[in-house]
Amino acid sequence: MEKDNFLFSIIVPVYNTEKYIEKCLSSIEKAMDSDCEVIIVNDGATDDSEEVIKTFISNLPEKYKNNFVYIKKENKGLADTKNVGIKNARGKYISVVDSDDYISEDFYDVARKHIENCDIIVYDLYVIYEKDKSWNYVGRAYKDDKKEEIVSLLNGAMSGSSCNKIIKKELYNNHEFPVGKEYEDTAVTPFILTEASKIDYVPYAMYYYLQREKSIVASNTLVSAFYKICNNITTVIEQKGNDFDKYQNVINEFFVDRIFEIFIQELDEQKKNFLDSIKDFRKNNIKTLEYIVNTNMVYNLENHYTDRQKKMVSNVFTFLVEEKFENVKREFDKRKVVNYCRNIIKNFKIFLKSIVNR
Repeated sequence: MEKDNFLFSIIVPVYNTEKYIEKCLSSIEKAMDSDCEVIIVNDGATDDSEEVIKTFISNLPEKYKNNFVYIKKENKGLADTKNVGIKNARGKYISVVDSDDYISEDFYDVARKHIENCDIIVYDLYVIYEKDKSWNYVGRAYKDDKKEEIVSLLNGAMSGSSCNKIIKKELYNNHEFPVGKEYEDTAVTPFILTEASKIDYVPYAMYYYLQREKSIVASNTLVSAFYKICNNITTVIEQKGNDFDKYQNVINEFFVDRIFEIFIQELDEQKKNFLDSIKDFRKNNIKTLEYIVNTNMVYNLENHYTDRQKKMVSNVFTFLVEEKFENVKREFDKRKVVNYCRNIIKNFKIFLKSIVNR
């Protein structure tokens, strides 16, 4: 295998995962072949990750010793770590495997069967909870009830992640993970999905995605994640010349289709901070919010809302643009009252039925 003739460049970002990195690398070694290179990027780990990595590489069979590249760099975060890995990649396709995750033995055998003439392959994940394995489940990366392929993929599990995708390297040419930002994948992966010419979905969970108690994802609430992801998306679109039409499906998925549940949850959990949060949300995303209102996106693109919910969500976006923040809160307060009354009626009907049937 010529040094610049790899099919897959497998990038493994590492930061303080000494407990998990050996299992991750072992799974890659079992799954790989000579057409794979493995680029391990150590983001200045302060634990014994480096020692584990070096020991693993030294114990590799001779046929793979030249397929592994180890890079140690100054700690700048996960985004910079992925950027460094991609910059050093020599393969045609980029495969990212986080150092606390692992993959199935047939991972790259399956990938080879699907990758030909594709820009991207997307596959399911097996989500594993470190704390309680009874919570484990398969995350499907494709929603069958959607009309368009791109909508099905954006609406599927982990659509904003690079972990359940193998992506042609050249698609990263106009994208860079934003250094210093959390949920850095959402500033790259959804946009690449939108720009790709041919995507193949593999309905098979061959990536094992570990949910650690102390991970970045676990330490964020759904509400805080929503705001960070929306900020990432708005920033990218503005940097790309405000081409909102091109990325309308991304906006619909991450803004429109999620705002209802997020605002209800925040009002329940952080009622005192709600107005301040939505004021910041408007400030950081005003151009995107204006686009949603001006294109009547709530009604013109596919989402999961009922007709009544669509009216409410459409009002919410309009109120945000017009800075009528109290009106936003009032909409959700009314919704809570309606739901409360419905629950009372429902429970009363159950009570009556139980008496009548005695």
